[in-house]
Amino acid sequence: MPSSRPRPRPSSRAELPEHMGLVARQLFASHGYAQVTMEQVAAEAGVSKRTLYKYFPAKEALLEHTLEASLSKDLAARDFSLHERAGFRTGATALLHESAHWCEQHADILLPYIRYKFANFDPGAKPKEDRGLLPLWVMLIDAAQDRGEVAPQHRSEQLGIYFHYLYLGALMRWLSKPGLDLRQEFGMVIELFMDGAAAGVN
Repeated sequence: MPSSRPRPRPSSRAELPEHMGLVARQLFASHGYAQVTMEQVAAEAGVSKRTLYKYFPAKEALLEHTLEASLSKDLAARDFSLHERAGFRTGATALLHESAHWCEQHADILLPYIRYKFANFDPGAKPKEDRGLLPLWVMLIDAAQDRGEVAPQHRSEQLGIYFHYLYLGALMRWLSKPGLDLRQEFGMVIELFMDGAAAGVN
């Protein structure tokens, strides 16, 4: 249940999305994503439901905002130069294994998040505007193209989007089929991206 004393609403409209996102993140952490309603978020944030829905048309949009804001903060504090220099397979594998560890601890919120991401895919969005892992994939692919690991005829931004949606697809399969090993699923993502699915020549 929300507290009886709503959090003070910021005076600036520009601060509203972050304010509502912070309230939602705290409610999700306290009560669990499935138990929290948009009405609770609005009440705790001290805004009307109309204002909340203006910025976040669904609870999944709030989940996307909170997850990616947290991820962006974590990523900004890290140095990925070793991953970049290690080669695409090695660097991407290390990042995917770290991601698998995090995903295994947050499986309950991943399915609605991924469904929302697929349903609201914007092909016109720029990878650098993404607050999640997509800019990292682009960085690794760009470095791999410079080394000759990945063919240069396609832009790294385009290839990064392909890789990212292979990643999300592997997550969706893991969430939908109990018993799968997520690290193996991510290994398949790298194989498909680097080697394709063509039959080998005897």
